[in-house]
Amino acid sequence: MKLLILHRVPYSFIEYHRVIDHGIHDVVYVGTGAQLATVPPDLRCTRVERPGRAGLAEEVRTLFSPDDSFDRVISVSQYEMMDAAQIRRSLGVEGVSPEQVHIVNDKVAMKAAVAGSGLRVPRFVRCDEALTASSADVAPWAGKTVLKPLDGTASKDVFVFATYADAGTAILNHPTEDWDPERFQLEEYVEGPIFHFDGVMLAGAPVAIVASRYLGTCLEFAQGVPQGSIQVDDDGGRCKEAVEYLRAVGIDNGPFHLEMIEAADGMVFLEVGARAGGGHIKETFRLATGIDLVAAGLACNLDWSPVEINPLKRWFETTASSKFYGDFMFPGHLLPSRYCAISGGERFQAHSDVVRWKELDAGASLPETVSYLDFELPVSGIVAGRSSFEVTSLIREILTTVQVIPIEQPPQCPTPR
Repeated sequence: MKLLILHRVPYSFIEYHRVIDHGIHDVVYVGTGAQLATVPPDLRCTRVERPGRAGLAEEVRTLFSPDDSFDRVISVSQYEMMDAAQIRRSLGVEGVSPEQVHIVNDKVAMKAAVAGSGLRVPRFVRCDEALTASSADVAPWAGKTVLKPLDGTASKDVFVFATYADAGTAILNHPTEDWDPERFQLEEYVEGPIFHFDGVMLAGAPVAIVASRYLGTCLEFAQGVPQGSIQVDDDGGRCKEAVEYLRAVGIDNGPFHLEMIEAADGMVFLEVGARAGGGHIKETFRLATGIDLVAAGLACNLDWSPVEINPLKRWFETTASSKFYGDFMFPGHLLPSRYCAISGGERFQAHSDVVRWKELDAGASLPETVSYLDFELPVSGIVAGRSSFEVTSLIREILTTVQVIPIEQPPQCPTPR
């Protein structure tokens, strides 16, 4: 096949050669000079540099045409899903369309698609529609209300108000610096623990799916509170229900990250991404199932046939683990200093059930915005246990014992002996 790879994520994060045989396929990488510099120099491929001064889709369309006869356009960046879809359409390449990307990128569109399939979602309204509603109109709901961007990630610019009326007042007063009511929505607040479902779909069926429960919330993490996530040892039928929601938004091939709220009367849709989850989710999923979500995602790009006959089925083979896994993350973006020290973590680093312990490199500065990247977090890691209860207990202990302390000067690297 002839493959066009929209290269943005550093090559070492993806290692395309693990799945794509560059000796068989005609592989073309397109990116800026800095992006292409991460491609191994001895890799058999064609490198096409784009200026990087305009949008990705715009520049790629000036470099290639349908006459180039690409079989696939591949992008692993969640931020370039729409560009990739637009390029496919321009070049006449089959694959995910702009309309399909819109459904999984736009929080109003995804809830509308889910509701249209008869599944439960929070009540919601676009902010521009809320602003144009007559004052005589009855509010769609009265209680707690969430304001969030249509296409946001990591709970950035998300606010919770006590009532719908309070939220309506806030949107009249421009609640964010780059306020544009067409980019935001209001959503009914649904009380209950939040679950996330991670896995990979192939030919419309789940290859593997793992249910996990958040300890804390992504919004609290954005507000500076440490967060955990624990795989559940009994999904109670939730995974089967989750697949219905994935099909409702058209996720038939590739990795997914679906978030749901367990309300008193059942599961309620929160949001979904046609991508692997952030933080340590890819690693905890691999430990539990044996499947590398990055590699499986690449394999899905190459062949969409069912797993039983898929020539790349080795990337979808599962190996059940006898343990359950969870992860924890401490945020640093709201600390009053760009540097920090870690206290209380010494005994956990040597703990037999701590699979991974990662602290910010000495001298490295903290991010200024929300990040789930382990090399930007003050401290994060993965733990294992024989049950969800064991994993939860250990993560709770870590979250309440470890402290991230802001300091004025960067910590010094240990002096070599």
